[in-house]
Amino acid sequence: MNMLDFIFELEKVIAKWPDSATWTLAQISDYTGASIPLVVDIMSDVLDREIEVHETVTHAESAKVLSTLRDRMAGQLVARQKRLEAQRHKAMIAYDGAMEKVRVLQTAKNWRSAYKTLTYFVGCHEKDLPADLLTSLCGDCIRLGLKSDANLQELSQWVRKGVAACLSTNNSEGVEDAFDFIDAYGADVQETENGKGRKLITNVMDLIKSDAIAFDLLPKYDSLVIELQI
Repeated sequence: MNMLDFIFELEKVIAKWPDSATWTLAQISDYTGASIPLVVDIMSDVLDREIEVHETVTHAESAKVLSTLRDRMAGQLVARQKRLEAQRHKAMIAYDGAMEKVRVLQTAKNWRSAYKTLTYFVGCHEKDLPADLLTSLCGDCIRLGLKSDANLQELSQWVRKGVAACLSTNNSEGVEDAFDFIDAYGADVQETENGKGRKLITNVMDLIKSDAIAFDLLPKYDSLVIELQI
């Protein structure tokens, strides 16, 4: 992982970090996906003290690290942002073409071809699409997949990608969007392959739980669990 990637991952972690909590560097490594030696080096350098891997740091200290890193890498961050914007523009041009093809195929009730066309587009451009659009497209992939008898393995990736897109915003609204996404498609997916889809939805809800707790949304989470009967 390079420094720019670490900055973006640390930003996501801090967004969900309770102000009063202290986390070890090993936890930060786990949450960001960065190696433990990298986290130790960065934290020790910015905070100007030797920190052992099992020592704890506060939310405020980590926010200071993030701010310092963003200042140090300001030029590279601007260049990266421009590159991402160019990629997004290219993806949106491709989106218009792909959706026109999908509309024609749906009108002809050629569900399998519509599904393949849409999933190919999403697979090629998902990293460059806004989170809300990616969530919507994953929902469309599930809907067309169900109509074209896609197998559970195929449906699984779109359920997981849709939920991940919601949670990528790192705020309470994103968690609630994940609830809405599962609410919209969970019941139908659960019934696939003689009910085997139930385990998929159960596993995905388990993944959402930590975010629900972090943003004080556990009551809504529990209500959805009851609704889905999982």
